[in-house]
Amino acid sequence: MNLKLKRLVRTSSSEQYALFDLAQTDEDDQPVTIGKLDLHYTGEGTYGTILLWDIASQRIDPERRRVFVRSLLSELVVPMGLPNEFVIEFFAPTLDQYELFHNLDEESGETQVDAVADN
Repeated sequence: MNLKLKRLVRTSSSEQYALFDLAQTDEDDQPVTIGKLDLHYTGEGTYGTILLWDIASQRIDPERRRVFVRSLLSELVVPMGLPNEFVIEFFAPTLDQYELFHNLDEESGETQVDAVADN
């Protein structure tokens, strides 16, 4: 796995990243998304959720996943000067029923639903 993070959102106390594997590409030769990471920073530590899509999770044994999570967090949390304590939830959902709800680029103001196929 050759991990790349792309920050999607940043606030004064949180961040959201898309996770990509540069070693895998889709039909348009773009890196495959393997999940996402949400982080919330507090004075006591960092709290967050890592979602690895089920197919990506199946490729990583539990010990390697722990190393992956710890190295990812040390790269993001320690340089920010935040307390070194963290609580991170890990999930590996399938994308069979994944839907993204948004109203971007909508003139009517109606909510759109985009389904994403499992990679």
